Amino acid sequence: MSEPLSVTFTPGTAYWNQRFEVQRTSGRLQTLAESVDHSVVFSLVQFAQFFAVAREFAPDLIIELGRGYGNSTCAFIEAANQLPSPCRIVSVCDCSFWHEVTVPRLLPAMGSDWFQPLQAVEGDIRTFDFEPVLEGARRVLIFWDAHGFDIAECVLGKLLRLAAAKDHLVLLHDMSDLRYCGQPDPNGDYPLWSGDHNGAGRFCIGNLCSKVPQAISVVDFITRNGLTLESADHSIHTTIAKDPQKKAEMQELLGPMYSPDAHWFWFTLNEHPGPYKFPAVESR
Repeated sequence: MSEPLSVTFTPGTAYWNQRFEVQRTSGRLQTLAESVDHSVVFSLVQFAQFFAVAREFAPDLIIELGRGYGNSTCAFIEAANQLPSPCRIVSVCDCSFWHEVTVPRLLPAMGSDWFQPLQAVEGDIRTFDFEPVLEGARRVLIFWDAHGFDIAECVLGKLLRLAAAKDHLVLLHDMSDLRYCGQPDPNGDYPLWSGDHNGAGRFCIGNLCSKVPQAISVVDFITRNGLTLESADHSIHTTIAKDPQKKAEMQELLGPMYSPDAHWFWFTLNEHPGPYKFPAVESR
């Protein structure tokens, strides 16, 4: 690469550059969000942001780790169908919600051809063989929404080891930036985080606030490798929200699909050429 992706790509730039495509697709994104009907874990704004990122980065492979009901899956399928070059989506999740609940809701509105970019695997991320999936891919977008230290060991120690030499981005859900999203417990006592991503407690490390265990593993990985872990919140605030003209245009164009708040982070090993340090992966 002529220059690192950390320079040429940011979420704020993607959101701004793709604003007209988001506006043009807003009706379809709204339909997708309503069909999935699980906005509590993935907002309409995030539909727009991840759609914009996928269009801007233009990968030939998207790997989705954790699918659930399929909010992010839908955003990526819509983007993949619009990209000028073919883009495969390999989504790995251990639950059946997508096949049993969401696909029947989507078929009448989207049609069967819309699903063609997607390979939706129902299986264990920890034992999934990523090597044949990555073979031949040149530009990879990884969306990480599966929780736990054992998942982190696999993603950081196995998947990223394979993807490191390729152009790639890693997007991390369920993480907020305290500089923009505020304290989770502003008054008095707070529940202590005890390792449970379903519990009430959260941990705050620097400006990162989360309750998903893999966030700690990611901070450790980033520190060991001298990389930058940055929030989409910071990128969008500094690229768009602090510019009155850009902010006004985004609000007018996108309405409820624009917000400077994102609640996700991102990084890439393409920031420098290495060498990199990876966690050892236990055989399973």
